[in-house]
Amino acid sequence: MTRRDALKKTVLFSSGLLTAGWLSQANAKVPNTNFPEQGLHFLAMGDYGSGNDRQRAVAQQMAAFAKKLNAPLAAVLALGDNFYGKLTPERFKPHFEDMYAPADFDCPFYACLGNHDYGPGYDSKQGPAKAQMQLDYAKDNPSSRWKMPAKWYAVELPEAKKPLVKIIFLDGSFFEGAMTPREKLDQKRFLEAELKKKTSAPWLWMVTHYPIFTQTSKRSDNAKLIQSWGAHLKANPFSLYLSGHDHNLQHLKVDGYKTNFVVSGAGGAEMYEVTPSGRGFSKAILGFNHIHVTTDSVTVQFIDVDGQCLHAYRRSSKGKVKILT
Repeated sequence: MTRRDALKKTVLFSSGLLTAGWLSQANAKVPNTNFPEQGLHFLAMGDYGSGNDRQRAVAQQMAAFAKKLNAPLAAVLALGDNFYGKLTPERFKPHFEDMYAPADFDCPFYACLGNHDYGPGYDSKQGPAKAQMQLDYAKDNPSSRWKMPAKWYAVELPEAKKPLVKIIFLDGSFFEGAMTPREKLDQKRFLEAELKKKTSAPWLWMVTHYPIFTQTSKRSDNAKLIQSWGAHLKANPFSLYLSGHDHNLQHLKVDGYKTNFVVSGAGGAEMYEVTPSGRGFSKAILGFNHIHVTTDSVTVQFIDVDGQCLHAYRRSSKGKVKILT
């Protein structure tokens, strides 16, 4: 699909969205860059590691948006499929360090692993060595903005002493040739232990490559992840589940869950079609997300490759969600 074709995709809604107040307006708007409340600014993007013009176009629009913000970025959340094709150490400079230049993104990039970051059965055939190369780059280059301390980890931002948000990064690569049985068990224990820890952060997020729910036409909800993580999402105050993997933009609200599910897999790969649903917003177009966090609210904007805001919502600390665009 060409960039021009991708831009022609229309937002797909069901009639249920009309009554639920989830219908974004047909005309995209200029995204908000002036937030009077102090807080943290994040950008999020997944499925971006193509090294091609699509990735470059989204990166340039992210940089343009960041320059307009009235406050610096706290971090970029890199949602997996960080490098398509064969990965060598030489690729980190052109496809990360230069693609997302420090002059535009003077902040850490907290990354997680996707299916193409392992590679067995995919494009590189490198297997776990490809994932290990990304872990090693973070370890061997501590001054780099590339942050991946482990396949699963947690951060409290802006600092552990007084956090505004706690983010738990997980690896959902449960297929053969990716995570080992021991790693899956270790991650399960990590998540359970992390959720028992006390935190003063008013917001708790889960970040991974794989959507647990999706409106992508070629896929369905991930039964394995629902079984593994669904109960934790229901039992804990997760306000946001952020993922990539599906090459489009989505914002879903699912019965039985208080969590908002955001798919941001439009950072540079070819688009995946979406199917209408009463669960929320979805659009097959290149783009990224902006997230603004304060003590009282989280605002999420869905921004396309031309810099237009296609959809936005605000969630209050009491869990009320308001559609803004």
